[in-house]
Amino acid sequence: MNNDNHIEEKEDEKQALNIEPGLEEKLSELEILRQSLEEQKKKAREYSDKILRLQADFDNYRKRSEKAKAEFIKFSNEGIMLKLLSLFDDLQRAKGAVKDSSDLKMLVSGVDLIYKNFWGFLKQEGVKEIKSVGEIIDPNKHHAVMQVDSEKHKDNQIIEEMQKGYMFNNKVIRPAMVKVAKKESK
Repeated sequence: MNNDNHIEEKEDEKQALNIEPGLEEKLSELEILRQSLEEQKKKAREYSDKILRLQADFDNYRKRSEKAKAEFIKFSNEGIMLKLLSLFDDLQRAKGAVKDSSDLKMLVSGVDLIYKNFWGFLKQEGVKEIKSVGEIIDPNKHHAVMQVDSEKHKDNQIIEEMQKGYMFNNKVIRPAMVKVAKKESK
């Protein structure tokens, strides 16, 4: 009977507060919705925090990658520099030989050896000469600095190379400066 008294007291409280029938159910639904909203807000804050952490992690990763790339570039040329120093040593020895010797053949032989070593080094690193004389001018590889009338050559045929052109890993790094034939106009 104690339980019955409790129920009666609740009913009395509802009547005293003028709570409509069914309003209590609506209030409990609102409470459930409020709790659900709070949970969703909590999840939204957690997701927002995760996004901020991910963004910070990505920024740190990008900075580390840029630093590593800069370090790689900085030291990637070390091998090339060592090879160039070896060629520079050869030039220094040749310079010393000129002072100590009057043997022109030996000097020419030494310079020729240095030239061959240097060209071998450039080829090994991916440098190629651009073929010019006898070719038809290609504006991607050649730069015409002179044009001469000629009946012996085809129109736009390169007849002289003024300065060699070079490619590095199949990319033109310096076009060849050339003299080009032009058919005489009549």
